[in-house]
Amino acid sequence: MDAIGRYINARNPAAAKHVGEAIRSALTRLTLHPQAGRMVGKGRYRLAVPRLPCLIFYKVDVADEAVQIVTIRHAAHREEH
Repeated sequence: MDAIGRYINARNPAAAKHVGEAIRSALTRLTLHPQAGRMVGKGRYRLAVPRLPCLIFYKVDVADEAVQIVTIRHAAHREEH
């Protein structure tokens, strides 16, 4: 997430703040509702960040009640995680 913030901040500081807040809000939502995203594999999910072309890929460990973020990337990238 830091790399995303640095990249956007170098080009548009105001947008970097908005993007950071939106991603943090989506991550907070995942802590409350781990299965809020779309399932893309066994125990793996994809969550779109509202109002941004960003996707959060993550895993849910039901036994440990844990969410592991795999990657956060631009929605235009095609490869799945």
